Amino acid sequence: MADSLSMYLEEFEQNFEEGLKSNRIPGAAVAIVKEGRVVYQKGFGVREKGKPDKVDEHTVFRLGSVSKGFASVLTGVFVEEGALRWDDPVSRYVEPFKLHDPEQTGRVQIKHLLSHTSGLPRHAYTNLVEDGLSLDRIIPRLEQVPLIAKEGEQLSYQNAAYSAIEKVLEEHTKTDFNTLLHNRLFSPLDMSYSSASYDSIASSSNKALPHVYYSRSRGRVPISISNKYYNAVSSGGINASASDMGKWLLMLTGYRPEVLSEGTLGQMFEPIATLNNRRFSRYWEGVNRSYYGMGWRVLDNHGQRVVYHGGYVNGYRSEIAFAPEDDLGICILINTNSGYPLEVIPDFFNHFKSEAPQVSAD
Repeated sequence: MADSLSMYLEEFEQNFEEGLKSNRIPGAAVAIVKEGRVVYQKGFGVREKGKPDKVDEHTVFRLGSVSKGFASVLTGVFVEEGALRWDDPVSRYVEPFKLHDPEQTGRVQIKHLLSHTSGLPRHAYTNLVEDGLSLDRIIPRLEQVPLIAKEGEQLSYQNAAYSAIEKVLEEHTKTDFNTLLHNRLFSPLDMSYSSASYDSIASSSNKALPHVYYSRSRGRVPISISNKYYNAVSSGGINASASDMGKWLLMLTGYRPEVLSEGTLGQMFEPIATLNNRRFSRYWEGVNRSYYGMGWRVLDNHGQRVVYHGGYVNGYRSEIAFAPEDDLGICILINTNSGYPLEVIPDFFNHFKSEAPQVSAD
């Protein structure tokens, strides 16, 4: 088994390097876990196009919406301790949280925030998040937005409303969200390169710079790191390295129960809202059902349950996925916007595919 894994990882690395080159991706980093061990972590390419500094496993990237899973796990820590419940009303903790329908305001629960099923239209006030307004200024404005569904009925992806979970946790603990991330997740998991602020990544001596496509002749060019989404950390403001994401994957696959138990993790991965399979059919030929849980997408890959999320922000793309029943996970970080990781991850899981219980919406 060890020999076959080593052979596969050699093949994976060769194919991955070729894909980075053909897609003109400046830099990348990968972490792979299997059966409770980090079996692979490596950096590829350069931190900045035209410069010699190499990406390694400790190079810091922005995670974008992969940050959402950190928010749900952090909430799960307090649920497991009995301090919060998934079905607690948001308005119990966040007085300014009001929706267009006052009755629906009282019915929206923590699980609705984390599953994008509060009833708000897609990306309500994401523009204000990107404009840099604080959550204290954005959340009261949600009352102005006409609703499109009752709570729990329809998935409608959010950034501003999702980030209201930060205010729930801050009100409950009287501690700011970034400190909670550090004290309850980053520090216990020894994620020493992870952070949740612009200043942290800007001052890092080992960071990947973002790149965007400029032209056919120039290809991808480096741009400045933006401060966008650090005002809504739970939606897109976390920074991390591949080495840290390997540790994160070990926790997500049940190997750090002192941080969060498999039982509570499983609650987050339970399907709440149905996703459109067409979103995944281009890359995941085997996906016949897909859902959103709390902070995570859940794919039924012909019986193999894959928990997944992707992220894009400011010229960085990140993808994380794991199969709990197969004790297997992968995270890919790149410093440009390319769909290449979306091609790699399904092939990775299909290689290890085994029979696993199918996901039920019940």
